[in-house]
Amino acid sequence: MEALNQIITQFELVTLDQLNEVSLLQRIDTKYILHVSQLCDVLEDLISDQYILEIAEQRKFEYLTHYYDTEDFKFYMHHHNGYVNRLKVRTRSYVDSNLNFFEIKHKERGTRTNKIRKVMEVLPETLGNKEYEMIENKRYNGEELILKMTNSFYRITLCNKAFTERITIDTDIRFFNSKRIIKKPFLAIIEVKQGKNDYYSHTIQTLKKHGIRQASFSKYAIGIAMLEKQLKRNKFKPTLLKLKKMELAYAG
Repeated sequence: MEALNQIITQFELVTLDQLNEVSLLQRIDTKYILHVSQLCDVLEDLISDQYILEIAEQRKFEYLTHYYDTEDFKFYMHHHNGYVNRLKVRTRSYVDSNLNFFEIKHKERGTRTNKIRKVMEVLPETLGNKEYEMIENKRYNGEELILKMTNSFYRITLCNKAFTERITIDTDIRFFNSKRIIKKPFLAIIEVKQGKNDYYSHTIQTLKKHGIRQASFSKYAIGIAMLEKQLKRNKFKPTLLKLKKMELAYAG
């Protein structure tokens, strides 16, 4: 990871206020998964076109996310079964800045995602009435939501110089619940967030150049598929197999 730490020092900086100009709460998300060994070559090609977020002299930030679901994992199953207009409910902590949010993500057709959120003082184990009141979705009937999984990672955030897209890069990814912890040190996840699809963006063309193709990847769905092996996970088997191959390459 030392090579990664060195290369991110070469990017020009963007402030949080400037980055908020591209917050994109309504957006198109395009995800890519890759081996961490590929990351430095990709970043090398992005330096000229991207700014990097720096806060208090830091360029990598720790995130901690709690995911909530019904007792019988309805949100997970909706994802597995490919339902449109599905829901994800989580709380997220930006650990380094001590900022905490309650977030609801609505997945619509294609890659369109709408997100609403509110500030919280701390990450709760259980949700309160105000959080439940924010949840509006035809597939959710008011059942109790339970903390099912926690995920942690380190994130680098880039923004193109035209301020039309944001790029997040997540590494050192971990999934855990009360019984197990699963670490994926070999895995990097890149997510390109745009207001509308631009397949000719410099970022997407760079990833294509390095043989990195778009992939469907949900931290919640994949984390639950690995942690809760009694649940149906046929849809996620290709992704799980790809992760296994990456892991073997990392071990080698």
